[in-house]
Amino acid sequence: MKQFKAMLKYEMIDMSQRKSVFIMSVLLPVIFFLVFAALMKTPKPEQLDFYIRDYMLSMTTFSLTSFAIFTFPVEMINDKNNGWSRSLFRTPLNPIIYYLCKVIKIVIMFMISIVIVFLVGHFVKDVDMSAQEWIISFFGLLFGGIIFLTLGILLSQFKDAQKVSTLGNILYLGLAMLGGLWFPVVTFPEWLQPIAKLTPTYNFKNIAAGQFEENYPWHSIGILLIYAVIFIMVSVWMRRRSEVI
Repeated sequence: MKQFKAMLKYEMIDMSQRKSVFIMSVLLPVIFFLVFAALMKTPKPEQLDFYIRDYMLSMTTFSLTSFAIFTFPVEMINDKNNGWSRSLFRTPLNPIIYYLCKVIKIVIMFMISIVIVFLVGHFVKDVDMSAQEWIISFFGLLFGGIIFLTLGILLSQFKDAQKVSTLGNILYLGLAMLGGLWFPVVTFPEWLQPIAKLTPTYNFKNIAAGQFEENYPWHSIGILLIYAVIFIMVSVWMRRRSEVI
């Protein structure tokens, strides 16, 4: 327990010193949300509240994917490259504690990000939901973020942080666009919509937004879990391959 508390304390201090990374991961989606919400127009005024709420959930998802695709894997790679993780593993510290504290730190970042975007949505753009709806959306996004973190685990198997950063940018923007986080999937060409609905980002957001549909999209949880299994399997394969080499 002492090891866990000490490692977690270190990670919390480290998180407090990464304000620029944290601010950019939250600030960019918030700016997108405010700009797009201000420009949003609908034929029926009563539909505007629905679209603003939906876009708030999209931008929250966008923020969480940044932590999963950039912050987590790059930090893990840097720890390996500068010898920090190897030094820790030579001590009595259990490696599981190291990885657990890393995940806990990212989950805390997830929670702070969700709260910030939700506060902006409610107090700046007048997003109105019941307490139950806010809570379901919060935990839906948090659950989706934890599952999506498996992609970060996969990216952390690479050795070059710069290459991961480049690949992360492609995935970050590509999955956001294709998954309907920037523009609703219903506006996509008909041939592209089925593809978009299979992306991890679409289903990530759908876990939170699905409560407003007539039938909750349980299949989105299943699709996201399938992606998680694939990411973990590929991660294990890459790790074993690197150990052999």
